[in-house]
Formats: sequence, structure tokens, C-alpha cells
Amino acid sequence: MTVHDTEVRPKRRRAETVERLLDAALDTFAEIGFAAASVEDICRRGGFTRGAFYSSFRTKDELFAALFARETARNLALAEEQLAGLEHEGDPVSAAVERCLSSFRADRTWVLVHTEYALYATRHPEAAAALRRHAEELHRRLTALIDAAAARIGIRLTLPANRLARIVLALHDGVVIREVLGGGGAHGSAGDRAASDLERTALLLLLRSATTDSATTD
Repeated sequence: MTVHDTEVRPKRRRAETVERLLDAALDTFAEIGFAAASVEDICRRGGFTRGAFYSSFRTKDELFAALFARETARNLALAEEQLAGLEHEGDPVSAAVERCLSSFRADRTWVLVHTEYALYATRHPEAAAALRRHAEELHRRLTALIDAAAARIGIRLTLPANRLARIVLALHDGVVIREVLGGGGAHGSAGDRAASDLERTALLLLLRSATTDSATTD
């Protein structure tokens, strides 16, 4: 075993532990909520001791910050992948909506956990400040993604990309919450299809009103 191996293996094990803790936290928060979940609940679900938790995170809020970073990074990477090659589509706007809807459906659990934490943050100023920082970073990265996609496709936005990013996120989160309140069940149910149809229609209307062909404005 080389010196490099002795350095890399503990780091890899720690990274694996963090990932499993985040997975356990996501499931636990989705099931019983952030405020109700204890460190013990998360450890029990992930098969860890309290020591394993506190060797990686000081608090539940710090764990949530890491969960936020991981989930948003995954969703943005997936969105970027889905938007690749749109310039070759006959109707890029419609293609973007169809491609992204599959990504949006995949993060339903995260939207619920994020929303529940936002409610918790309304009564905890430090959590609210942290959540604002996380949200602003997400909006910044989504704005850059929208700008890059518009430039590549050859369309112009009729409103700032930052505002469009906020509207898209608010629309998606609102549809997910409406689905839950309306009793939407597993993927493939009538409620799920209705929510997808609603989101598809709203996104198409939004993006068609927010974009114009560059050639028509030159």
C-alpha cells in the first residue's frame, strides 16, 4: 500500500459516509419533516451511530445545507444535460419543456423537503438567512444556464433571465405542492398526469411569451 492509498481511502470512506447520511436525511425529512426528525432518526435510517453523524456535521442545519448543495447540483447538471442539442430541434422551446418535465418529476421528494424547511425557516432567522444564500446561488446558476441555452439556440429573452429563472422555479414548486395537496400519488396516477399537463401548459405559455427569435429582432 502506497502513501497515496493511505491518504485516499479514508477520504473516500468519509465521502461515502456523507453520501449515505444525506440519503438517509432526505428520506427522513420527506417522511416526518425537518423539525420533527432527530439526529437519531437519521442515523437509524442510515445505519450510523451519533458519532458518525457528528464527525461529518455539527448540526441538522449544516446537514441540510450539504443536502441542498447536492440536490441542486444534481438537478442543474441534469437540466444542462437535457438542454444539450436543443439548437438542432425544430421547435426548441417545446423540446426544452418536454425534456425538462422528466427532470422535474424526478425531484419531487426534494421539492417537498425544501418546502418544509422553508416553513421551518420562517420561525428561525438563522435558517432563513442560510436558505436565502442557498437560493440565491441556485438562481444564479440557473440564470447562467438559461442565458447559455438561449444564446446557443439563437433566441432572445423578453425579460431578464434572472426573473425567468425565479418564475420557472416558483411554477415548478407550486405545481408539486398542488399535486400533494390534491392527493397526487405515485408516478403514472391520474393526479400525477394532471400535474404534468398543468406544468407543461404553464411552461409552454411562459417560455413562448418570454422568448423571441433573434432573427426577427435584428
